[in-house]
Amino acid sequence: MRITRSVLAAAVLPATFVLAASFTPAPVADAFTQGVITTRVSLPGNPYDKMLTKLDPTKGDLKGQMERLAASLTPAEQQQFQAEAAQLSPAMTMGALMLPRTGTIYCRGTQARATTDALSYHLENFFDSAKNTGLLLLAAQAAPDQVAYTYNAASVKKTWQSIVVTEVDYAVKPTTETAVVAGLPSQKTTYTLKNPAAATTTGPGATGSQKPFALDVWTSAQIPAALNFAHPVYVKEKQGITKLVVYFDKERKQRMVYEFANVQRKPVTDQDLKIKTTTPVLDYAKDEMQIAGMSLRIMLGGMGGGPSQGQDSGQD
Repeated sequence: MRITRSVLAAAVLPATFVLAASFTPAPVADAFTQGVITTRVSLPGNPYDKMLTKLDPTKGDLKGQMERLAASLTPAEQQQFQAEAAQLSPAMTMGALMLPRTGTIYCRGTQARATTDALSYHLENFFDSAKNTGLLLLAAQAAPDQVAYTYNAASVKKTWQSIVVTEVDYAVKPTTETAVVAGLPSQKTTYTLKNPAAATTTGPGATGSQKPFALDVWTSAQIPAALNFAHPVYVKEKQGITKLVVYFDKERKQRMVYEFANVQRKPVTDQDLKIKTTTPVLDYAKDEMQIAGMSLRIMLGGMGGGPSQGQDSGQD
């Protein structure tokens, strides 16, 4: 299967690089300005979903965990799994295997650090919305390989985009439907593609002219829009997004759900916001091609081994 730049961007993203320009805490009661948010991603209806949700990145050897889970299936379950997997497009299969399942966002004022783990890689992304700059670390799960680089949001967004949703392509309809997501009152807005012919049927990661058929987006006035940088989909919302449902096919059977799982208002330390790197820090504006090559090698290079470097302590 040909690996395209869109696949690379999708795999890197639990932290999209199209960022809000500044951080202004919402002028509402109980506005979230400091604390820790945990997130989760699921692919309802995807045969890999149930298996992947059982993986524990903290235990390492994700490939081995995956193999043991597969071996634990009964013959009937294996047959059903194989039949369902055969119906997936290559992109949906790769998306399921490379998509991070859980994440953590540490937030304090204008600064935030998002961390997540996928089968083959560990990712950390620090962003300062006051300066509009950040530092990203991508490390292999099965090897000491890693790449770290600084970036400026204004330059990065020109080339690193996952799924980008704008009013140019989508009909936007605010609704009166509400829900409580991780304890946050949230309101739903729907996005429907104006030109269905431009939709993708290949799943997460398609960019350019290929777009999802529709999205349901929940936002909360308590969450600042600046934290939307940590989501795998860019939607220009004035409030913080607490939940996203992305529909990749007309029947809405192939979908991705990203949502807040827990929100804790608690002190966040300097250590919580720092990233430890063991390799020279590159500059995205100067080293884009080198970064792209190293990132692709890390993400596709292996799916096992012990915990990757740079997960616990702060940046030197």
